[in-house]
Amino acid sequence: MKLKTYALFPAFFSSIIDNKFRNLFENMEKNVELMGVKPGMKVLEAGCGSGFVTEFLSKAVGKEGSVISIDIQEKMIKKAQRKRGYLQNAFFRVSSASDLSSVKNEEIDLAFLYYSFHEIEDKENAVSELFRVIKHNGMLSIKEPRFEVFEKDRESYKELIISKGFRFIESIKNCDFLGCYLKFVKN
Repeated sequence: MKLKTYALFPAFFSSIIDNKFRNLFENMEKNVELMGVKPGMKVLEAGCGSGFVTEFLSKAVGKEGSVISIDIQEKMIKKAQRKRGYLQNAFFRVSSASDLSSVKNEEIDLAFLYYSFHEIEDKENAVSELFRVIKHNGMLSIKEPRFEVFEKDRESYKELIISKGFRFIESIKNCDFLGCYLKFVKN
């Protein structure tokens, strides 16, 4: 199944969305709660950009948990390390969701793709890799832009992810103004 791929978010724009005013549009604590992040979890954040969400994930998993934040753009990872390098339980890597060879089988409690699934070229392989690294009964949460992606691509995303072995849990359409969630579990 060939799904549309959208352009990568340019690294030079990251400062526009990585600022304190973003919480006016998106309550990040609420987003982390909707994802199902709990203390002690090991979370994979695919498409971390400059690490804005990483900071909230790191706080939510606490000292007993950890966050592996990946992005295919080296410039984004460098920005994330520069801005969020103080987070002791967050680890930044240049990597693609389509190649998670640095992550062990069933190592992850929750994988989270925040406005990034639509940018992945090889979605089929990415979902297979996510299935491989997520633990039994682990979660996959995807948040996509409401208007330009979610309403058009939601059903094809669900179909692909279910075909790779995940069970659909819910679609949250009204979590905030900018985006909507799809949530799955690995059985």
